[in-house]
Amino acid sequence: MDFRQALNTVIAELTPQPWDFTDSTGATLTVIPAGMPADPGDAEVMIRITVSHTHAAEAGITTTDLPGLIAALEAGDASSHETTLRDTVTITPETGGTIAMTVTEFDWTTAGRDDATATVRLPEEQRMPLASALRRAMDVARGWED
Repeated sequence: MDFRQALNTVIAELTPQPWDFTDSTGATLTVIPAGMPADPGDAEVMIRITVSHTHAAEAGITTTDLPGLIAALEAGDASSHETTLRDTVTITPETGGTIAMTVTEFDWTTAGRDDATATVRLPEEQRMPLASALRRAMDVARGWED
């Protein structure tokens, strides 16, 4: 193994892999740490919902705010969080055990008139895997805090 291959292997092992879930409508939820150095409590975990090639919304939740979102998800409670950039992540329990997760990405260029909103519905059996993925992503993001 040469140096370049060894370096690429190490980088691949250190790079966090996203957690994805696609619902029955084709909407995909992706969770991944932002990967940017940050002050303590300010590193972000990105939550992106992609409905189609042209319709998606993304919000970055800080490591300070993420534990509340995880706790609500684990308890099966409704929760809503607005980021400092005015993006919103909402968890809504629905009848039949599904959970709707909605991301609204604030559009600064139009003062919010053209916000992008996307929703994915997770069955009950995906609630705890999502909570676990958020916790792992938060742990990785905290590693980038100075």
